[in-house]
Amino acid sequence: MSGCVTGMYITTFYSFKGGVGRTMALVNTAVTLALRGRRVLVVDFDVEAPGLDTFDVLRPREEVPGIINFVAEYLNSGKAPEVADYIGDCPNIGQEGGKLWIMPSGISETYAATLGQIDWVDLYERRDGYVLFEDLRKQWSHALQPDYVLIDSRTGHTDSSGICTRQLPDAVVILFFPNEQNLRGLTQVVDDIRAEADEPRRKNIALHFVMSNVPDLDDEDLILKDKISAFQQQLGFQRDPMVVHRYDSLSLLNQVVFSKDRPRSRLAHEYSDIVREISTRNWNDRDGAREYIQRAGDRRRWLEDDSILTRDDRLAKIEQAHRDDGEILFRLAELRESDRQSETAAQLINQAIHHGYDRPEAFLRRSRFRADNGELDGAVEDAWRVLASRHISLPMVREAAWILARLDKREPQGFVESNAVESLDLNGKFWLAGTFNRSRDDLLIAVALWEPIVASSNLRSDMRLRSRLCLGLSYMGLGRCAEAAKLFCEPNCDVAEMEIIEAFNYGMARWGMDGTIDRETFERVVEIDQLEEENEESANYLQCMTIAYWATGESDKAVDCANGAKRLIAADRRRSEFSCWRYLQVSVRTFERDLDEIREMIEKNEIRTPRFVVEASTAAFDF
Repeated sequence: MSGCVTGMYITTFYSFKGGVGRTMALVNTAVTLALRGRRVLVVDFDVEAPGLDTFDVLRPREEVPGIINFVAEYLNSGKAPEVADYIGDCPNIGQEGGKLWIMPSGISETYAATLGQIDWVDLYERRDGYVLFEDLRKQWSHALQPDYVLIDSRTGHTDSSGICTRQLPDAVVILFFPNEQNLRGLTQVVDDIRAEADEPRRKNIALHFVMSNVPDLDDEDLILKDKISAFQQQLGFQRDPMVVHRYDSLSLLNQVVFSKDRPRSRLAHEYSDIVREISTRNWNDRDGAREYIQRAGDRRRWLEDDSILTRDDRLAKIEQAHRDDGEILFRLAELRESDRQSETAAQLINQAIHHGYDRPEAFLRRSRFRADNGELDGAVEDAWRVLASRHISLPMVREAAWILARLDKREPQGFVESNAVESLDLNGKFWLAGTFNRSRDDLLIAVALWEPIVASSNLRSDMRLRSRLCLGLSYMGLGRCAEAAKLFCEPNCDVAEMEIIEAFNYGMARWGMDGTIDRETFERVVEIDQLEEENEESANYLQCMTIAYWATGESDKAVDCANGAKRLIAADRRRSEFSCWRYLQVSVRTFERDLDEIREMIEKNEIRTPRFVVEASTAAFDF
């Protein structure tokens, strides 16, 4: 599946002036694509200075006639010859099934004489040259079925350059050295290429700008920066051009193909950037499609390349070209979901799974869509499929569990014993259990996770204390106060020796058990608070101290703490806070209501039943 391409994509390499490494860039691009399993035809249309077949990797097994011989035969016979006779088979390359062919410029012995026979203006004006090259394009496709055709074009403004830059290609790679001569010469060329998008052809040719043969020097005076800006403004492109730096190496004398022979060199990486840009505009190329989808999710990046209409059109073409590719469909679904096109995203997810993309992330996303659309049984089924995997991320485990907590009222033990949870290390289980504290259903899962951790015999002392505290907090939220009290205060524990967290929660557990206030325990909380020079400044802490000071008879101090908690929660941009009145992570609005209820209890000087006890009793009654 990887690297699958269907359809021919023609790219021309053009430079207004020579000496910028255009041919070297084309050869390295061709070899890189072939090494990645692509079928590549290279065409030497630099008829004034040919030389593609001088590279070892592009030297055909037997010499064949080339492009000028093809045109000359047409002029002599009036009929387009068979293109297969003008294409050479290059040595096999790579292990991925890639293929290289070459259509050279022509036979060397008779080259000058053959080239002299061709009048390119006459070919187009009187001899149907346009039709000839349309036929050539079709023959390439039918005879070879290449994934890519790479054309090495002549430099400057020539009669044949329009064939390479406007008629044949889907894309043009424009290489330039950043000086005024190149800028002046390229302006008309780029305008002509863009004009192909107008009537009558309406052909949008992708343009890739490559600044080549650039010295690797500090730009202290911003000379290069200013030149790049001038090229962007005059040639009408936004993103910085790709760069191929000047590379001083005697290997260039031997025409070394860096992508094959020195793949870790900087030059090879710079050529890989060109390959990536070309393939990204080719929606038939699977790797290119994936790259484009990823870029399309980055608003800043795609706005530099495409309009909104172009982006959506290209995404539609990717979907059509890869309609049987589960992974591509899944990536499109992710993008459509981020575009808030939920219905389209859900359809793409179903198609992705249907076409074999059965990875956990696909089932998780479909579970979410099904839950939102009321397909509850399907949502639960997909969530369990996610948890059947042993190798998924913690956030994925958590989200699948949240869906089950909301929709599947079975005992949570099945979740705890799932492959996904059992494969987690201790730190992962700690993190996961700590995230289930927003509802009673969450707390049932939290208890099922914390209980085996607490029972483990190989916990470090700090982890043991933390897990006991967290299990106790979960018990409290469920109204299981007696069990929580045993965790906060072990047998023979002296309240006067307790830490502030254990003391406060033990006092709340005693309150929940029999409805009375254990003043001694809350006095310990107040004592520690007053001894500390710098106390924690959080809304939750001040809420706890509101209760502690009230329980010890210091109502004014309790009101001050309540006011401080309210100020903090109002200024806090977070969306939730842990409330000791419910023993749940709650919204800011709910936290404020809890503060109001506690303050009303203080002002009326009456003991009320905390919310965690009331809601536990209500749940038990409903059950």
